[in-house]
Amino acid sequence: MKQPENKLWKEDEELLDFMKGHYVSENEKAFFEKIRYKMEYEDAPSNDLIMFEKDNDDHIYIVRCYYDEFIVGHGLNGNYDEEYHVMKLSEALNANLKQLGFLDRNITLLDWLRERDYEGIRYNYNYALM
Repeated sequence: MKQPENKLWKEDEELLDFMKGHYVSENEKAFFEKIRYKMEYEDAPSNDLIMFEKDNDDHIYIVRCYYDEFIVGHGLNGNYDEEYHVMKLSEALNANLKQLGFLDRNITLLDWLRERDYEGIRYNYNYALM
């Protein structure tokens, strides 16, 4: 495989390497493998929609910017909470959705994704490639 276009943050590389032996489902494996590829090889200057708020009852959305910046947000139909914008996947996945004001229960984004077995994740919505 060719050299990655983007060097991962140390924290993200450690997370992705750790996850290799600890996937809880095939969908989780697919998520981490595809996200890693995107973060290393697929720039998203016009954003990459990973989760659309209308695709889940909690109205959570996830957007990847450039290579490895992420926005986690919440809302629907013009009524949106303040977004959580981070520079690393590891920060996004560790975000507590209650502390952000998105949900009424303490749960990280990673645990929320695991609960739903990654249902609704999109891998083909990089607007720069459409």
